[in-house]
Amino acid sequence: MADLTLGTFGDGDSADNDLDPDAASIARCATTCRAPDRDDGSWAAPDEDWGLATQRPVSSINTSAGRATKQQTRWAVDGDVGAYVEQYATGDLLQIPNTYGEFSSVDTRVTFVDGLADSYGYGIDAQALEKAFRVLTGGGRYTASQYTAIPCGKQPWVLTGPEGTLLCSCMPVERPEDSYTRELRTSETTLQIEEQNQTVRTGAAEFAHLLSDALGVDIEEVRYSTVRGDTQHTFVGEEDKYTIKAGDLAQLHGLTPDPSVIQGGVSSGVQPPGSDDLISVEWDGPDHPVGYLDEGDVVAGYEFTWEQPEESLEDVAVVREYRITQNYSRWIVDYRTHRLASVVP
Repeated sequence: MADLTLGTFGDGDSADNDLDPDAASIARCATTCRAPDRDDGSWAAPDEDWGLATQRPVSSINTSAGRATKQQTRWAVDGDVGAYVEQYATGDLLQIPNTYGEFSSVDTRVTFVDGLADSYGYGIDAQALEKAFRVLTGGGRYTASQYTAIPCGKQPWVLTGPEGTLLCSCMPVERPEDSYTRELRTSETTLQIEEQNQTVRTGAAEFAHLLSDALGVDIEEVRYSTVRGDTQHTFVGEEDKYTIKAGDLAQLHGLTPDPSVIQGGVSSGVQPPGSDDLISVEWDGPDHPVGYLDEGDVVAGYEFTWEQPEESLEDVAVVREYRITQNYSRWIVDYRTHRLASVVP
């Protein structure tokens, strides 16, 4: 099955002859109604999702294409589906096959990728589309032209037809053939990285900087791979490679490189979780600056937070000192906790 885009129907010169409605126009005409009573399952009371009133299945629905979990489909009961599609839709439509036997030919559509995910991408594949379609129709005969599937990026995609409208969660799908390469800017150079998650990219830039600053490594390229479902990036230098999980890179995002920022923030008093009172917190500052090489570990940044140690009955104020360190063939991000002296005013 070929994926359609709005450009498929012609350019601006032929717009007057374009009789195919776009995603928003279809969504504005979408049917919203209570989920039907069927023998294959029941539906919970309406709830609010993304500005729409929806009903979730009480339990998984068994279809001929497999079991549709209650997280996969929500029946749209009320609300402005057109506004939802205008806000989130990617601008294209998915054709519904003419027969159930043709669903196996549906091409996988990757709607977004996330370096923190176990799978490389999320989207709509043949099985996901057929399961949702059977939930909507009940598995009976149908006319394909009366139904439309609308991808909506990270948000649930829309499946609509005469019976009603479903919001369908994106599912893990295979890695797409086309890479999602982005430009990675560091203070030393500009690299290309196959990563769409902005948090991971920010951490990757900091990781490259730390390698250069503390270890004197000039990174020449960044490679992507998956090992047992984990996304990882390998930073390649002239003489060595530095492999690190995307989740560890994400931890480097948002850390404070200047500890005086934390000192200034806590000096005026901090509010413990679950309390309305401010307490005074004292911190002498870190032992090492960011970029310091300490027995093979590289100090990467600092973060103020609250922790509840096993020996304590309440939360205590701490500063976490994050480090990048080598663990066998891979680098990881870990932290040490510095408990702060606190005084109740």
